Amino acid sequence: MEIYKKAMQNYYRLYSRSKKQCKNCPRFATCATDLGTVWINASAYYPSFYRNNQKVGTGGYLRIMRLRQIWAEGTFAVLKREHKLDKIQKSGIQKATEECFLSATALNLKRLIKAV
Repeated sequence: MEIYKKAMQNYYRLYSRSKKQCKNCPRFATCATDLGTVWINASAYYPSFYRNNQKVGTGGYLRIMRLRQIWAEGTFAVLKREHKLDKIQKSGIQKATEECFLSATALNLKRLIKAV
């Protein structure tokens, strides 16, 4: 049985298994309870996390991380330094998102003018 529950901002999965299903598991003695069911908590994002974690250290991963350092981190630094995004001036998620989009648009317009 699989149940999805919401904790704070993220969802997590709560699995239940009967002790009969867990008897051959090496961790049976440590996680089994006196009840007839064993509950296991798991993040809803774990499958994606596991797939991405397998890529760490590969050539493709290192290439993508290098491009991220060049483009994304540099852009964030410029936005924080020149567009005062180190501290959001507006309150509320919608207004803060709007402020970030406007700053990113301004930066892209500056880059477009410089390229032309």
